[in-house]
Amino acid sequence: MLVSLHWFIFLLNLPVATWNIYRFIMVPSGNMGVFDPTEIHNRGQLKSHMKEAMIKLGFHLLCFFMYLYSNMVVLWFPKTAYEWIGAN
Repeated sequence: MLVSLHWFIFLLNLPVATWNIYRFIMVPSGNMGVFDPTEIHNRGQLKSHMKEAMIKLGFHLLCFFMYLYSNMVVLWFPKTAYEWIGAN
């Protein structure tokens, strides 16, 4: 994303990427992964994992429709889209 200068998309995805890296680094040494199958059925952990999953689902749906919209704009108005980003 940075090579093609899509700064807005990079900045939009940066918090989620940072959160995923943080969650991966903070896995206790004895666990199999972020979602340990032996401990996920604890009521508190299950609620927090479901809340996190719903937030990520909302974020990914938002990104999907934003990407879909930008794709349709470029397909419908190619010359206008290129002029808008400053390309020749």
